[in-house]
Amino acid sequence: MNILVIDDSALIRAILTRTLTPIGAVHAPGDLQGARDLLGFHSGQCDMDVVLLDLEMPERDGLSFLRDLRAHPHLADLSVIMVTSTQETERLDDAFAAGANDYVTKPAHDNVLRARTLNAARLTRALRAAKDRERDLAAANVQLEQLSLTDALTGLANRRAFDQQYAQALALAQRSRMPSTLIMADIDHFKRFNDALGHPAGDACLQQVAAVLQRSCHRRTDLVARYGGEEFALLLLDTDLRGAQEVAGRIHAALEEAAIPHPDHPLGRVTLSLGLASTAAADLKGAADAALYRAKAQGRNTTAEAH
Repeated sequence: MNILVIDDSALIRAILTRTLTPIGAVHAPGDLQGARDLLGFHSGQCDMDVVLLDLEMPERDGLSFLRDLRAHPHLADLSVIMVTSTQETERLDDAFAAGANDYVTKPAHDNVLRARTLNAARLTRALRAAKDRERDLAAANVQLEQLSLTDALTGLANRRAFDQQYAQALALAQRSRMPSTLIMADIDHFKRFNDALGHPAGDACLQQVAAVLQRSCHRRTDLVARYGGEEFALLLLDTDLRGAQEVAGRIHAALEEAAIPHPDHPLGRVTLSLGLASTAAADLKGAADAALYRAKAQGRNTTAEAH
């Protein structure tokens, strides 16, 4: 346990240090700047468990120092015991209003002082532990939410994430009249790939294609999702069909360069068929799907736009 004693009297500091040393490490700087440093006024880091603060000091009033202390968020849970030679109700009320947790009067009985200091330190640790648990729980919830929106195999957004973003994109397009484009992508002859090489190789192929799609979208607002099976969806905000065609061209070029072997494909490598539709279409997903089927019908490894 770390105990900080703040008092202008060297004698009082010595007495409190002697009394409290059996229950913890006592820090008793001779000036307020030393106390500020130990409390981390500038660093934002503090290892103290409890502070014993003189209510009346000639250099600076204890209440004023306490208000400064409570203004630092990292000290919000630190227990403060006011050490005072007065029991004036108004002064003590001011101390509690400023953020004090307890008080002792001079001279305090050794056992009483130790007991109150221990209780105050336990309160500090309990509050810090509760905040740590809250922080850990919040982080776990964020992680769970992220996992619920991520496709486990490819690391892309999953169908649930896509559906959420898709609804938001349509609403934004209606409000702002900014064009958005949807690209539906399907791996050509993927069943043949699995039949020839097996499902583990098929999973690896999906991961490679997902990486190509992700690299082909250069803006943070672009969403690349695994729509299901070997089908992917790319939602491009504030992008017209011309811009989507550029993205489609990058995808085809990147896949050609990647040259993922496909033993039962006329080209001997993995290709994609792409269907494009913009928010000008009444049914964006339906239009993109229809365009994708046309791309398949046109011989695959090509891009078709919605009519």
